[in-house]
Amino acid sequence: MASETNESGPRLRSDAARNVERITVAASEAFAEHGLEVTMADVAERAGVGVGTVYRRFGDKAGLVDALFTSQVDAVVMSMDAVSRAEDPATSFVDHLAELCAQLAENKGLRQIVLQEVRSPGAAQSAALERIIPASDVMVDRLKELGWMRQSFHGADVPLILAAVGAARELGGAAHPALWRRTLRLMVDGMRQDSRIPADIADVPEPAAPQPQTGI
Repeated sequence: MASETNESGPRLRSDAARNVERITVAASEAFAEHGLEVTMADVAERAGVGVGTVYRRFGDKAGLVDALFTSQVDAVVMSMDAVSRAEDPATSFVDHLAELCAQLAENKGLRQIVLQEVRSPGAAQSAALERIIPASDVMVDRLKELGWMRQSFHGADVPLILAAVGAARELGGAAHPALWRRTLRLMVDGMRQDSRIPADIADVPEPAAPQPQTGI
């Protein structure tokens, strides 16, 4: 009996880990395609598990969304750190920003979260900003030191750029799905030190980081 019990424990843990992976993959795909309107039942059906399993592993829909969003934030912070250490940080930064924006363009759920992050951040979005903005500040300072980026640009501008690109993708809809690329191009041009945008337009006060709302 002892041998059977010892074997069942690891097997159960392995099954649980596989279920979490299946749920995570299914939820990522569903939210990317259909946005945050996706239900836990939708995720469970796509993952091939019972809806009760999804609730047991993530608590509720907000817990599932927060888990996926936290994973995205981890990747963004790591990418920003890599830009700051790159031999050619300017090229690395533009590539990094273009990749982030492409992910936004392809992921409806992520766009909804980013736009909410700027308008009325909740606890998860506020925690994300607390991690992203310091990493963004280091990255931006490096680009300023090299003379590539305007002194008026700040780390807190990066989430705003992502929100603007996400909004452009929403406005473009199915008729103009690549509209966001024009928005990104204009913004990259505006942040460069050699930009021809007049200084009295570009040199604006440092943006305040969004604050979580309380009450209704």
